[in-house]
Amino acid sequence: MDKSFAQRMSSLTTQFYARVASSFADTRQGAWPGWERVIAETGLEGMSRVRIFDVACGNLRFERFLAKHVGSVEAWCMDNNDELASLARTSIDGLDVRYRRTDVAELLLEVVDDRSAVTMLRLDDNDAWGASCDLAVSFGFMHHLPTFEQRAALMHLLLDHIGPQGYVAIAFWQFADDVRLRAKAHHAEGGGEHDYLLGWQDVSDVWRFCHHTAEDEIGELVATVSDAAREVARFSADGRTGKLNRYVVLAKRC
Repeated sequence: MDKSFAQRMSSLTTQFYARVASSFADTRQGAWPGWERVIAETGLEGMSRVRIFDVACGNLRFERFLAKHVGSVEAWCMDNNDELASLARTSIDGLDVRYRRTDVAELLLEVVDDRSAVTMLRLDDNDAWGASCDLAVSFGFMHHLPTFEQRAALMHLLLDHIGPQGYVAIAFWQFADDVRLRAKAHHAEGGGEHDYLLGWQDVSDVWRFCHHTAEDEIGELVATVSDAAREVARFSADGRTGKLNRYVVLAKRC
């Protein structure tokens, strides 16, 4: 694992969102079509109360989507961009959000070296924070992690925050399969074959790191948690083609 590359790419991505948070959030309001299948696969539809853990929550649009499908939602959310979260912090019936600013990419570098680093997420005034949830998710974030080790650590992090009957849902952005998006991508210097930099609209000199996760790598990542989880579903959804994101749904092994 090249920590120097990982830290450099993550810093670039953090700067990207700091500069374009408002305009980015403006384009990220609607629900992803794939979320409908996520709640179908996990059996959450119509539940009276759901507890979720969301890594890289952005502007909380998944929480707003879920609140329309269940009785009430308790959400433990983390991101390293307060502006994105604050753009959505309006009162929503049935939604209770506990937000914590966390540099998740940096945290996952620590977890690679020491899995016990996960436990620091669990403590908040001596109370469990985001533990034993019904669903742990990460959407629109896996591609921002520069190394395989960080991506595998995210899988473990999500599993560590669900209960015995809980589920994990992750989306892998397969943008390099889209001709239009691939044309806008630039290879990330020092990175691997599937590592790119993408800009934003007409803003100059602003870039975010994006990793295209191919199908074989998804299988390898699922294999890293196979002792703790079983795969429930894998499907494609979203975008003009209906194939922009590749979803994986996992259930904890009892």
